[in-house]
Order: sequence, then structure tokens, then C-alpha cells
Amino acid sequence: MKTKKVGTKRQKESSSAFFQNLRPKFLDWEPPTEEEKALQVKARKEAREVELKRVTDLARDRGLEKEAARRRYRSDAARNKQLERG
Repeated sequence: MKTKKVGTKRQKESSSAFFQNLRPKFLDWEPPTEEEKALQVKARKEAREVELKRVTDLARDRGLEKEAARRRYRSDAARNKQLERG
């Protein structure tokens, strides 16, 4: 005794639609236009400037912290010297 397969009804698709769906998407790639290239260059330049500003600010802050620590250390050392003399 054979069992019947229950199939789902598929929509009929035209052959042109079938082959269009079968076609790889990378074939549709188009190179960027000059405007898109210019926008990408501008975006990279702005991102570089922002990153440079961030790094420069961090370095400046780190330098200020080091200078403050150095001053604290010098003043503490001077105070200790005066206490030893006195």
C-alpha cells in the first residue's frame, strides 16, 4: 500500500523570474561614483581628525596629571626635608 505525499501548493513562477532569482547578486555590483568616493574620503578625513583630537586630548590630560603628581611629590619631599631639619 502506497501513501500519498501531501504537498504544498507552490505559486507558479515565470521562467524569467526564476532565472533572475537564480542570478548571483555580485553581478549587479556597480563601482562607486565620483560623488560617493568624495563623500567616503571626506568621512574618513573627518573620522581621522576626530580620532586625532581625542588622542591629543588624552595625551594632554595625561601630561597634566603627571605634572600635578610631580608637583605633589616635590612639595611633599620639600615638606619632609623641612620637618627633618626642624
